Amino acid sequence: MRSTRTTRLVATAAALLVSGAGLAAASPVAVADQPNLGCEESQIEKVLENGAAWRMCARVHPIKGLVLERIEFKPKTGDYEYAGYKRVLDQLNMAQLNVPYDTGHVQYNDITSYGFGKQYLMAQVPEVCKGEALPVSQSFTYQNNLIERTIPGICVDEEPVGLTTHAQETQIGGGVLYVEQGTALTVSSISKISWYEYQERLVFDDHGQIEVGLGATGDIAPGTPGSNFFGADPKVGWPLSGPTTVTNPDGSTSQIQHYAASHWHNAIWRVDFGIDKGELQQVEQWDFSSPGAGAGAPIVEGTGTTKSRAFNAVPGEGNDQLTWWRVLNPNSKNKDGHPRSYEIVNRNATNQLIPVTQPTVTFTNSRACEEYASANLNAGCPGKNILDYVAEDTHELTDPVAWVNVGFHHTDKDEDQSPMPIHWQKFQLVPRDFFAQSPFITEARSCVNGPTGGAVNTTTRPCIATNTALPTITPASTPVRVGTRLTANPGTWNTARTTWNYSYVWFRNGEPIVNTAADGTPVPAVGETYTPVKADARKQITVKVTASQTGFPSGTAESAPIAVKAGQPAR
Repeated sequence: MRSTRTTRLVATAAALLVSGAGLAAASPVAVADQPNLGCEESQIEKVLENGAAWRMCARVHPIKGLVLERIEFKPKTGDYEYAGYKRVLDQLNMAQLNVPYDTGHVQYNDITSYGFGKQYLMAQVPEVCKGEALPVSQSFTYQNNLIERTIPGICVDEEPVGLTTHAQETQIGGGVLYVEQGTALTVSSISKISWYEYQERLVFDDHGQIEVGLGATGDIAPGTPGSNFFGADPKVGWPLSGPTTVTNPDGSTSQIQHYAASHWHNAIWRVDFGIDKGELQQVEQWDFSSPGAGAGAPIVEGTGTTKSRAFNAVPGEGNDQLTWWRVLNPNSKNKDGHPRSYEIVNRNATNQLIPVTQPTVTFTNSRACEEYASANLNAGCPGKNILDYVAEDTHELTDPVAWVNVGFHHTDKDEDQSPMPIHWQKFQLVPRDFFAQSPFITEARSCVNGPTGGAVNTTTRPCIATNTALPTITPASTPVRVGTRLTANPGTWNTARTTWNYSYVWFRNGEPIVNTAADGTPVPAVGETYTPVKADARKQITVKVTASQTGFPSGTAESAPIAVKAGQPAR
C-alpha cells in the first residue's frame, strides 16, 4: 500500500533570489531529530514508506537547472546502523549536455549555451507532477524584458520502485519467504531547449541508492529537404516518412528520401562527494584481470588502487569494461569496520570522437571556479573543460568531484513523431559498505553478516532468540507461601547460531514486582531467584526470561504462573 506521508519542507514563506536562481519555498516544518541543513528556504525532507528518509536542499540555477545540495540519508534501521542522517553528497547537478549531430554540421552545448533555468524551465502542471509541485521564483531578461515570475518548477514525490528483495529459504514446498516492495523519493524538473524537452529526474530509494537520469522527449528537430537535419544520406540518419516528390531545375520531378540526422546526447554530471562530511575523501579504482584458468572456471582477480591525483578515465586507457570506481571516507567506518563509500555504476557508452566526451568519468579536486564540464562560464576558469581541470590539478586528490559522462546515441525512428516518447540515459550511485548490512534488514536475517555456517534458514538457525520450551519456576518447598524461595529456569532456546545470556523479571498478577526496602527504596524483582513477600499472598507469580546476545535480536518468554498461599512456610 502506498504511503500517504507528505514531503516535509523547511523553508521561508517567500523564495529567496540568489544570482537569479529560483529557490523552492514552502511552509516551515521543524525537523525533530537533527538540525536543519541551513537552507531553510529550500530544504526537502521525505520519510519513505519503510521508515527510511532523505533530506537535501533543492534549487533551480538559471544555467545549471536543478541543483541538489547537502544530500543526506537516514536508514530505517536507526541505531542498528547509525542514528539520524549521514551526508552522502555535497552537490549534484548536470554540468554539460553536448549534442553533436552525425552530419557533422552542428554541435550544441545545451547547458552553457542555453541553460535549464530562466525561460527554459517548464511548469510542473498537475498532468506532469503527480506529487507536490514546489514553487520556484525566477528573475531574468527575455527579449529585452525583465521577467519576474514564480512557477511550480520542482516536482517531489514518493513512487514505488518494485521488488527490491526476494529471499525464499526452500527450493520447493514453501518455507519462509522475505519480500520487499520498495519506494523512493523522486525530485525532478523539465526544461525545453528548442525542440527537445528534457526531464532531470533524481531517484533516492529506501535502501540508500541514488539514480541520476536525463530523459529526452518533445519533437525531432525540424528541417527542409536538403537541410542539415534532414539530409539524403542514410548513413547519418533514419527515414521518418516515405519519399517526397521534388521538382528539378529542368522541370522534371524525382523521388527523394530524407533522413532525420542521428546525434549524441552527452550528459556530464558533476557529483561532489561528501561521505559522512569527511575532510578527507579517497577515490579507489578497481580493475580486473585473469591470470589463467581455474579448476572450474577462469580466475578473475580484482585490484583496488587509491588514486592520488586528478585523472580522466578513458576506456582502453588504463581501464576497461569491468573497471569501476568508488569514493570513500577512510575515517568513517560501518559496524563491520569497513570504510563507508559510494560506488559509481555507469554502463553507458561514451562518444570517443570528441576529446571532452571520451572519459567515462573524470575525477578532480573540488574547486569553486570549475562549474561546467566544458565551455566553462565561470570567470575564474573561463572556457575550460574537464581535460584542462585534470591537467592543472597538481594537488593530492582528497576532495573529489566526479564528472560522470552518460552518453546516448540517438538514431531516430518512425515512432519518434510526434510527440517523441521519452528516452533515458542514467547512472547510479550505490552504497558500498556505507552500511554493515542492508539498511532495511529484517530481524529474522539480521545475524546473517559474513559466513553463515551453513544454509540461511531462519527456522532451524534463527537470528532471533527463539524459545522452544517455556521457562519454569522451582520452589524451595511446597506449598508455596510467603518466604518460599523461588528459582527460575530459563527454559530451552535455539542455540544453533549462538549461546544466550539470560535476564529475569518477576511478575505479580501480570504486573512487574517492585517491592520497598526498609529505607523506602523501590526494589525491582529481577534476577534468577525471588522470595515472595506479604503482598504476594494469594497472588499468581510468573517470571519473564529475556535471551540476548550482541549482534542478535533478543527474545522473551514467560513461565506458567505459580500460586502463593496465605501464611508463612512451615519450619
